[in-house]
Amino acid sequence: MTASRLFRALLAGVLIQLSGAAWAAETRLSGLDAYVEAAMRDWKTPGLALAIIKDGKVVLAKGYGLRRLGGTEAVDANTVFAAASITKTFASAAVATLVADGKMRWDDRVIDHLPDFRLHDSYATRDMRLRDLLSHRSGAHRGDMIWYYSDFDRAEVLRRARHLEQKSPLRSHFGYQNLMFTAAGEAVGAAADTTWDKFVMDRFFKPLGMTNSSTSIRDLPPNAATPHALVDGEYRPIDWLNVDNIGAAGSINSSAADLAKWIQLLLADGKHEGQSILRTEDIAEMHRAQTVIGVSETRREYIPQSNLRAYGLGWYMQDYRGRKMLYHGGRLDGMSAHLALMPDLDLGMVALSNRGRSSLPSALMYRIFDAYLDAPATDWSGKFLEWSETHRASRKERRAEALAEQKSGTRPSMPLSGYVGFYDSPIYGPLDVWPDGDGLVVTRNDRVIGDLGHWHYDTFNADFRTPALRDRLITFRIGKRGKVDAMEVEFSGKFTRTDPPLESNLEKPVPGDKNGFVGTWMGRWDNKQPHTLVVDSVVGDTAQSIYAWAPSDALDAHKGGSKTLSGTVTDGTLTITPFDNVTVTYTRRDDQTLDATYRNGDIDRHATLRRIR
Repeated sequence: MTASRLFRALLAGVLIQLSGAAWAAETRLSGLDAYVEAAMRDWKTPGLALAIIKDGKVVLAKGYGLRRLGGTEAVDANTVFAAASITKTFASAAVATLVADGKMRWDDRVIDHLPDFRLHDSYATRDMRLRDLLSHRSGAHRGDMIWYYSDFDRAEVLRRARHLEQKSPLRSHFGYQNLMFTAAGEAVGAAADTTWDKFVMDRFFKPLGMTNSSTSIRDLPPNAATPHALVDGEYRPIDWLNVDNIGAAGSINSSAADLAKWIQLLLADGKHEGQSILRTEDIAEMHRAQTVIGVSETRREYIPQSNLRAYGLGWYMQDYRGRKMLYHGGRLDGMSAHLALMPDLDLGMVALSNRGRSSLPSALMYRIFDAYLDAPATDWSGKFLEWSETHRASRKERRAEALAEQKSGTRPSMPLSGYVGFYDSPIYGPLDVWPDGDGLVVTRNDRVIGDLGHWHYDTFNADFRTPALRDRLITFRIGKRGKVDAMEVEFSGKFTRTDPPLESNLEKPVPGDKNGFVGTWMGRWDNKQPHTLVVDSVVGDTAQSIYAWAPSDALDAHKGGSKTLSGTVTDGTLTITPFDNVTVTYTRRDDQTLDATYRNGDIDRHATLRRIR
């Protein structure tokens, strides 16, 4: 046989193999598009992106539906969604790269990389290892409200974790814990003398060509999906939730096409285009069971093909039809995601959707894996939808039972003004109560505002205006002086009342005050430092006021105080100069609210002040 004939024969063989692989993929996935589209209708999902990887190749990468409900822009494989807790797979891989570099070991103590790391339990503080951070066995309560809709940065989030009591002893039980992954990411940054964000960009995103991936919503590209949440019984667009403050626990945003590259790397033993990005032995360590997870009867009922479940280092794992399956889901407000591997079959998938609290992405994992296992057809979307509805009905029933304890015919023990003031928790920070029209609101910041409706006695129901936040009962505790000392917030514990920087007996604005500034106003600078403004009078364009502030370690103000000042009112804005080189402006948003700005050189602080009197 001549060389040219031999070449043609070999080429023909290769083409037959390729066409055979393509035919096999097409056959196995026949009907998948129709299934996905029908499932999206059932789950009321506006848009979804899906990628499937088999034998090192991307056999499917496409989008379904719309980036925004009511819009016209379609989802494609490059549309960016919140990856949420899929980020945890990157966190463990980041540690793995530093283990390979000799800068970390899986069993290093956390305090050897983060000297300020503290937990409520001293033993857990001393002996917590990187492996513990990455396997959900710290034993600490979740404490997600430290970061969720808060203004704390990562350092403050981790500092406040020291107040979380242990739910179980270290290494004794599985307990999902986002904050420990945040700590792992910060330890990576410290060991590599950089930040978690830059490390992930330089070691993973850039080498793999994940050009649409980032660790902050500030870097979202134009081709990004809009989150959707249940609002008044309908799924509607909502804003992206900024979770920069949890870093390695859930801040990555990515596309199906980009995450397909991540899956390819993991299935290729950490190699990409001849470059070793992760060592085989480190991937094996990440995918080795570390913490046993109990399998509930309900889970056995809905997934009888699986008997065992565990958590590795940044990965869930379970058996499924006799094969080992590795996966991680991710949920944030208005977004749901799922990424999975079946290494025995050199198979992986990722599904990203722009509907919150949805199990459709994980249902698609079973549908796709079944196709490659030649398993009997199962409507996993229908099963998971039934499971989801059963869970929601059970939650509503438990809530109804709790609310059934409401006592009718009761009244608050004091006028509404008696509940107004600053409240603080060493874990969760400020949660204040202010007048709002004829009622009260509880506020954390401009994104967390709950209307307080009287429930019974000194208990009120907080109906939060943000769709993702569920109602909570708040009970005010009256002290021996006959005043409110604290409030107990359902699921979040005690918030102690703190005295305002200054109190005033001024009543409502006087008729001659055309600008509406006369009165007492309270709020917090940057949602941290309590501040009171008292405006005694406004004559012409001159306002007589008292500027008062409380101590705040967060803003390096170690003493409180007050100053009597004259200010200028111009075009609905009051301007005062309480200190040298400091200018403070107050602009009326409405009769009950001032928007305040504090400027001192490069320092720029903001506050929302509410009228108290």
